[in-house]
Amino acid sequence: MELAKYVLIVINFYKVNIFNKGIDLPELVEVNMKFEEKKDKNKEKIFSILIVLLSVIFFSSVSVGIALFMIFSDSIHNGVYVENIDVGGLSVAEAVNKVEDEIGDIDGKDKLMLHYKDKVWVFKGNEIGLKYDLKKAINDAFLIGRKGNLLDRFKTVLELFKNPHNISIKTSLDFGKLDKILSAIEKEINKPCVEASIKRIKGKFVIKDEAVGLILDREKTKEIITRELLKRKYDELVEVNLVVKPVYPKYTSEMLSYITDLLGSHTTIFNLNKKGRSHNIYLASKALDGTVLLPGEIFSFNKIVGPRSISNGYQAAPVIYKGELIDGIGGGVCQVSSTIYNSVLKSQLEVIERVNHTIPSTYVPKGLDATVAYGVLDFKFQNTTKYPIYIQSFVKGNKLTVNIYGHKENNQIVKLISKIDKVIKKDTEILFDENLPEDKMIVKSKGRNGYIVSSYMIIYENGREIKRKLISKDYYKPSKEVIIKGTKKIKSDDTSIEEKDKIENQIIN
Repeated sequence: MELAKYVLIVINFYKVNIFNKGIDLPELVEVNMKFEEKKDKNKEKIFSILIVLLSVIFFSSVSVGIALFMIFSDSIHNGVYVENIDVGGLSVAEAVNKVEDEIGDIDGKDKLMLHYKDKVWVFKGNEIGLKYDLKKAINDAFLIGRKGNLLDRFKTVLELFKNPHNISIKTSLDFGKLDKILSAIEKEINKPCVEASIKRIKGKFVIKDEAVGLILDREKTKEIITRELLKRKYDELVEVNLVVKPVYPKYTSEMLSYITDLLGSHTTIFNLNKKGRSHNIYLASKALDGTVLLPGEIFSFNKIVGPRSISNGYQAAPVIYKGELIDGIGGGVCQVSSTIYNSVLKSQLEVIERVNHTIPSTYVPKGLDATVAYGVLDFKFQNTTKYPIYIQSFVKGNKLTVNIYGHKENNQIVKLISKIDKVIKKDTEILFDENLPEDKMIVKSKGRNGYIVSSYMIIYENGREIKRKLISKDYYKPSKEVIIKGTKKIKSDDTSIEEKDKIENQIIN
């Protein structure tokens, strides 16, 4: 319609111009023929353009349709593989079935082989808790070409024709099952080390050799197994050498062989008639015997001897508590700690912790005692020599002896002395009792004097004093004497002696 309208306008234009200009008819015919030729050419041109436009629209529509069909298809795109198995054009369910059929029973395959020397352990995937997430791999395959905008998706799909994409099945591991396996293997491999030992028998040292042990390094082995299993493909067997470490003994026969010389010795005496106390001394002495300290190690009396309790065999005997002697479990043990204290001083070892008693001891000089109370007070010293030391402790008759052996590098001898710097006289307190006759007096507590004592170490070499060293300055608190004095007056001198004695006995009792 638009074209016809255009032609009419042109004709009218020509008509007006012809009649206005007075053009002849032949000329008009010629002009009309030229106009018709031009009109035909324009039609051909317009038709060609229309054909091209329609072709472009048609092929674009077809291309877009194909692209949309490819992008929004409910199947996995062509060019996608799972473990090198072609799953292109398959639905998710079809792909799962196909991959399962081709790879077979993954869990039942041998997956792990462990080696240690000539021993081999082989485990299937399900035995070590190895799991394969096939469904995730298929889902990942389906999502290829379905992320991003339409253009990105279309590019991805086209790229698959040129460069196919392969997806590996991801694995996971049950560490609980792996731990159980390694625990069982440990029982076959682990071997405890054997410490070298030393014992003084009949005046000589007897040394037994050590043996190196073995232990499976579980954490390192588990780390290697995990890394190798998770990075390998489903059809590969993982072989791992177990990480086994040697366990070296603390004591070796070589180091113990340096224990040859007596460094220091001390002996104290006790009363065998005090059964409980004697028994406790024996138990504590036995606990110390055979103790070995390497260079730099610290000895703790409480750690070596342990709690002084009935369950550990200790009996009731007098103990010092708040400056008074009372019955308690483990009385007498302080004689053992005091005896080894003197041996340590004579061996010139460093004392780390030591406390004197509140009451001077009878078995060692004042200033040379060491009290202990489990969990409260301890006696500690350090092996400051370059070699191991050995403690020998034994009871023979009513004598307790502690010897300390090591490797002596000099010819020195140590003597210990203590000096009373000051005697603190005891106070006396008199209490009056109206029920006691005025001519009677009872000593309730004898009390005792206090002391300030200095203790010294004198070092001799080749019979000559070369050094005098202050060891400690100790204070022993005095306790007062308590006397009860009667104030009751006697009524008559006629009272018989028997009656007086009867009254006094009643008051005292």
